[in-house]
Amino acid sequence: MLRLREERLKRGWSLARLCALTGGIDPAALSKIERGYWPAGPGWRRRIAEVFEMPESVLFEPVNEGESRCERP
Repeated sequence: MLRLREERLKRGWSLARLCALTGGIDPAALSKIERGYWPAGPGWRRRIAEVFEMPESVLFEPVNEGESRCERP
């Protein structure tokens, strides 16, 4: 799981709300990104980080080591 999910929940935002704030990134895609099932491309990473007003390096770091499914072979 990425810090992205923690930050979204801290703010009380639903995936639908984050979708609206990012200019239409699909909620299903956002969910997969948060859980580490799907890597966010550079454009999406930038858009999401801008919404949270946080650096990408912080927002997209894993909060539980070994859980990111994008990095598994």
